[in-house]
Order: sequence, then structure tokens, then C-alpha cells
Amino acid sequence: MPPTSSQKRPGVLAWSVFIIAILIGAGVVWKIISTVTTSYRLTNLPDMRGIVESDVSSEGAFLMGAPGIAPMPPVATQKFAARPDVQPNKPEQRVIKTGALTLRVEDAGKATDAARGIVTGKGGYVESSSMTDTGNGPRTAVLTVRVPVTVFDQTMGELKQISTVVLREDVNGQDVTMEFVDLEADLRNARAEEASYLEIMKRSGKIEEVLAVAERLADVRGRIERLDGQKRYLENRTDLATINLTLTEETRVQAPTRTWKPLETLRQAGLELVQTLQGFVDFLIRFFVGLVAVLPFLAFTGLLIWLGWKIMKIFIGRVR
Repeated sequence: MPPTSSQKRPGVLAWSVFIIAILIGAGVVWKIISTVTTSYRLTNLPDMRGIVESDVSSEGAFLMGAPGIAPMPPVATQKFAARPDVQPNKPEQRVIKTGALTLRVEDAGKATDAARGIVTGKGGYVESSSMTDTGNGPRTAVLTVRVPVTVFDQTMGELKQISTVVLREDVNGQDVTMEFVDLEADLRNARAEEASYLEIMKRSGKIEEVLAVAERLADVRGRIERLDGQKRYLENRTDLATINLTLTEETRVQAPTRTWKPLETLRQAGLELVQTLQGFVDFLIRFFVGLVAVLPFLAFTGLLIWLGWKIMKIFIGRVR
């Protein structure tokens, strides 16, 4: 028997439900794939540390999947001009130079003023200074000065001329050329990384991607500040030498002097005699006061002894 229309109707409904289920499932799968792709792009931003000459095509690649984002043009290669006084491929030598002088001087105050004049005349400055004066002995001045490294030897020579005797002289140098070169390379790389992130932020369209790049940019700028601070510190330590200066006065030997003053001696002897008599009188007062205090005890003790003697005498008489 051929199927009726009432028998065909359930088949059409089943097919309609099946097609709608497929469409809903495809939409869910597409949503999951889009979410996973976006998360992968945000968590796998390229680390550009260590790149000096690079473009940002690779950094923009992770944004290609985002709608409305066009590929980014490459960033121009950074070029750094070399100093004319430094040979190519040969870094400028950086040395931390320090010196120490211990000098014997006639007058510590005048020698300190002279040392200040020498240092300021060489384009340097006094970093710290102190003066020790015991009042009955030689004074000692301690100074820490900074002078340009180019006049270090000349300054040391002129400082020695203000002394009568050079007690000690030390000169030391620490080569930090490689540390300085590494800092400059790290700074170049960090600044190139910063420029690349700035280009990415101009091209980014989604808020999530902008926030992720901004976080990386903040980290890079913090690293640039730290590296720049370390570089300035090394520049200061290598451009200016440090000299620790100790100035000690000569010990003055004075012959002992004695002045005879008989009246002063007599007055002193009279004072000592009065003090002795006062001490003797104080002793007598303390003795009699103490005797009065113990007199009842002595009387009671004597009474006991007398009674004991009488009892013993009576007892002996009866025994006989």
C-alpha cells in the first residue's frame, strides 16, 4: 500500500530536527575554536628580548587572525653611530680608578684647605671630609675627593707636595669594560623591543590584545630604567676617579716645665692637714656613738658573767 501523507509527515519533522541540531552543534564548535584561538594568541606573545635588528612582522603575525587587522609594515632597523675617537669593533676601555694617600703635614687645617683648592682646580669636588682633634695631640683630617680620571696622576702628585712625609700611597684600577659593553647591548635590545611593542599597540584592535601588549611594554620600560641607572653609575665611577686622603699632623714634643710656688704648696699642705684632722675627729665621733649604742649589750653581758661567777663560787664552797 502506498504511504499516505500522514505517514510522510513524521519523516519531514525528523529531518528538520536533525538539520537544526547540526547547525546548533556547528555554532558551538565554532565558538569554542574562536575562544581557544584568542587565548592562544594572548598567552603566546613573542618574547623579543635580545633582538637588536628586527622587524615586527613576526609580532604582527599573531594578529592576522583578528578581523580588521592588516599585516604590519616592518620597523626600520636601528643604527647607532660610533664615536669618532673609538675604533670600530673595539669598545672604549672603562676602568674604575681609586687612590689612597696618607700624608704627614705640619698643620691639618691648612693642609685640608690646600687639598680642597687642588681638587677644585682640577675640576673635581670633595665628597666628604672630617677632622679629629683630641685637644692635646696631633689632629687628623680625612677627605674623600673625586677628580676626572684624566687628571688622576697629576692630582696625586700635587697632593703629595703639601706634605712633609708621604706615609702611604695606593693606586688601584678595576676594568669594567665588558660590563659596560653588556649594559649597552642590553639597553639597545630593550629599546628595540619597546619600539616593536609600540608598533603592535598601534595595530592591535582588541582590548585583550592591547592589554597584553601594554603589560609587556611596562615590563620592558622597567628593565630599560634599571639598565640605564646601572650604566649611569658605571659612567660616573669610570669618568671620575676617587682619592681617599688622610692628613696627620706631626707630633709635637714639649719639654716638661716646673714652676716653684711655695705659697701654693703651703696652702695645699694646710688644706691636707685640715682634712686629716677632720677625718680623725669624724672617727672619734663615730667611735663614741657606736660605744653608746653597744653599751647596754655590754652591761647585760657583764651581768651574766658576774652571776655565773657567783653561782660557781657558791657551788664550789658547798662541795668543799
